[in-house]
Order: sequence, then C-alpha cells, then structure tokens
Amino acid sequence: AVFCLVLIFKDKVIKGVLIYQDLVDRLTIDYLIVSPKYRNNKIATKLLSYMEKVNNKVINTTLEVRKSNDIAINFYKKNGFKEAAIRKNYYNNEDGILMIKEYR
Repeated sequence: AVFCLVLIFKDKVIKGVLIYQDLVDRLTIDYLIVSPKYRNNKIATKLLSYMEKVNNKVINTTLEVRKSNDIAINFYKKNGFKEAAIRKNYYNNEDGILMIKEYR
C-alpha cells in the first residue's frame, strides 16, 4: 500500500486534507477533512476529484463513515458512492458504514 496525502491550502492555511491508500487496483480513503471555516466551498469535492484524476486506472474506492454522520454519507452518495455493508462497532461503540464507488 502507498499512503497518499493531498492538501488544499492558501496563504499557509490548510483548508482541506485527504489521506488515502493506493492498493494497486483500488483506493481506500482514510480521512477526508475540511476545516469548518471553509466548508460548503467544494473543497471536499475538489479533493475527491483530484484523487480520482491521478488514479484513473483503479476499479473502485472504499471508505468507512460513522452511521450517525448524515452529512458525510449524503456527500459521498452525491459523489457516486453506495452503501455496501455495516461494520458493527467499527468506531468503538458506533457502527460504521462501508461505502464503495465502482469505476468499471
């Protein structure tokens, strides 16, 4: 696995961070974080788009998200991800949702 870090920043201020793993034929997102001050500015969308552009030969991308994180779940669905499975107690006392986006 190759760990990759993508930042969006301006004037020495980090606005968004994406950390993902390149697993040869697929990607897995570990973190996608946008500073609250810069949310609703398409930063998360730009980070996802960049990741997909530079890794255009992969078959899918996966990630886990807290079951209670409706904002993130809706964001990922809007960007082509689908719920694939429930991960029981993935976040200690909270279930996670495995989401996947297929490219082929």
